[in-house]
Amino acid sequence: MGKFPKANGRELIAAVIGKPIAHSLSPLIHNTAFKQDKLNWNYHAIEVSKEQLENCISEVRSQKIRGLSVTMPLKEIIIPHLDGLTETASKLNAVNCVFWDGDNLLGDNTDGEGFVRALKSEINDSLDGKSFAIIGSGGAARSVINSLSEMEVGEIIITNRNESRAEYAALLGGPNAKVGSLKDLSSCDFIVNSTPLGMSGTDSEELLPIPIDHLSPNQIVIDLVYNPIQTTFLREAEKLGLRTISGVGMLIHQALIQYERWTGINTSLKEIEDVVAREITKRH
Repeated sequence: MGKFPKANGRELIAAVIGKPIAHSLSPLIHNTAFKQDKLNWNYHAIEVSKEQLENCISEVRSQKIRGLSVTMPLKEIIIPHLDGLTETASKLNAVNCVFWDGDNLLGDNTDGEGFVRALKSEINDSLDGKSFAIIGSGGAARSVINSLSEMEVGEIIITNRNESRAEYAALLGGPNAKVGSLKDLSSCDFIVNSTPLGMSGTDSEELLPIPIDHLSPNQIVIDLVYNPIQTTFLREAEKLGLRTISGVGMLIHQALIQYERWTGINTSLKEIEDVVAREITKRH
């Protein structure tokens, strides 16, 4: 296991844990935020396997590490090592953020709220009554569905090759959610790809999550994949004249909700968006 560094003087430490971890953009996001808010914090990427998790959390407690971001493969198995969960993390049975509440280590999940905040800031319009098609039913999809269910949105349609997984995800969406098929997508206001298809550096980088002819005029197409910033799916949607939104906004917003949990500060987005976009472009 990678070790947490010792804090220098009054410096406070936060980190992302998971395996693999070298690719993570979380240190860039959080350290940029700490710098612009003039906080004496430092954020690190610590590689932690499933087998190392118990020792890791013991070290978090003994060193009083101020906050954790949690990524694969630890999002579920970390739960027994914590003192409690937020309502959202409990419903999703997955944690991507750990924070202190007094002497207790609590787990939260900020993905869905990050999606909603990013979307609202992007479209500058109400989501009331809007219908959503969610492609996929994994962890990201379930987070988005759960957060949408807490709003006054219209129908939420989940499509996935594995129907039982889609039905499980639909349970998080309440009465407005249902499992659908490709023919249901044309009537939705938003199309959201939550699958990894299109991700840079994978065999599926050029693949589409759905055939492009299932899109309709005036839809807004969102891809939760953020590397590359413009996926093949978004590029093809733009060719049809549709508005597109990348996954970068969700990446940043979910991280900054964690930042708020740890510091109490609602920080500025502008510099962080620029820094992250430059880094992703450089890597691609």
